[in-house]
Amino acid sequence: MRNASLRTHLSHALLVIGCLLHWVVARLSELWGRDPSLWVFGARSGEAFADNAKYLYLHVASTHPEIRPVWLSKDRAAVRDLRERGYEAHHVHSPRGVYLNLRAGAVLVTHGLRDVNLWCSGGAKAVMLWHGTALKHVSWDAHFPDEPLPVRLAHGYTHRTLDLVTVTAESMVPVFASAFRIDPARIVATGYPRNDALFEPTPGAEIGIDQSVHRRVERLAAEHTVLLYLPTFRDSSESTALDVLDLPALGGLLERHDAYLLVKSHPNEAIDPDAVPSERVVPLPETADSHLLLPYADALISDYSSVVFDYLLLDRPVVFYAHDLEEYRDERGFYFEYEDVTPGPVARSSPAFLRSIERVLAGADPYADERARVRERFCHTDENRSEAVYEAAWRLLPPAPSKPADSSLASRLQRFGD
Repeated sequence: MRNASLRTHLSHALLVIGCLLHWVVARLSELWGRDPSLWVFGARSGEAFADNAKYLYLHVASTHPEIRPVWLSKDRAAVRDLRERGYEAHHVHSPRGVYLNLRAGAVLVTHGLRDVNLWCSGGAKAVMLWHGTALKHVSWDAHFPDEPLPVRLAHGYTHRTLDLVTVTAESMVPVFASAFRIDPARIVATGYPRNDALFEPTPGAEIGIDQSVHRRVERLAAEHTVLLYLPTFRDSSESTALDVLDLPALGGLLERHDAYLLVKSHPNEAIDPDAVPSERVVPLPETADSHLLLPYADALISDYSSVVFDYLLLDRPVVFYAHDLEEYRDERGFYFEYEDVTPGPVARSSPAFLRSIERVLAGADPYADERARVRERFCHTDENRSEAVYEAAWRLLPPAPSKPADSSLASRLQRFGD
């Protein structure tokens, strides 16, 4: 507990210091200029090659030679894997990573500017790609008001620096305007780049993942019915996703229908495979890419996770297991009435959950019309969402200059970067 508290205090201090330096760099960058054709990408505080930033980065790298996309990360293995495949990537704190972050015209992230280097991003166009459709409260509507005053001021500052926020549908614009306390004009409904991977292979999507896990899922899906369980992480709970399941009864049900339940926990939660008594329940590593797994699932099981809205694009059954609905609603809260945006059976107990699963495995699907209604409200159904995001980001940037505003300073920075 003491170590967790120290980490929190350190994170808060770095955020505040990073914002102060960001303000300074934003003014100094006017001297050396930023390159509108250089874009840097990052995700999940620099810890992963993942989510919307991953898929937009791969799209830009493969289809837009006018842009120089660079991935920045704290994960040295991800940087190495990207380089081995011919992509440009650097450790976020390396001299080259710092230089490119200082020169980039655009910074594209999924969680915040600390996905790359916060202070180096001052003066760049900041594009928040985010990482889900907001069913539950986030940011200022969730935990930010409880933070210390300097931290609240820092969060407010980083949100004010956002030039563009991408969301899945027009219904999300007022939600994110509230969550980020920004002008709705800076929010655009483009859809999420990660959802393009639901319909066609994305070159490079396999980089940075354990491909043996995905090959196993592919083999299971080819021969059996596969259910995918993607529950929400709970800040206040020490239990895992499997603790709320009757595993012996569930294993027997899956056995009778020749089905498998794949369980992927939140990145902040690990599941011990040895704690699973049934071979029909398969824990997946938290680092597995959910958006490469979704197309293999015959049905999805979740609770309050926004991945449900991604899966609706595939128009397959969804089961909701909301065993702690009142508690979660009181502690976190929702932007919408939960019962109005859950197009599938909502189980509140383990027996009800098992009955819902059995009906799905038997082929019952009475919720197709409900899925269509919710999909129309929350999902961007046009093809090529990655290109829509690219075009929205490109419109933010001025034409590329023939040379930096201050060639001598830019030259010194170039030598530093090298």
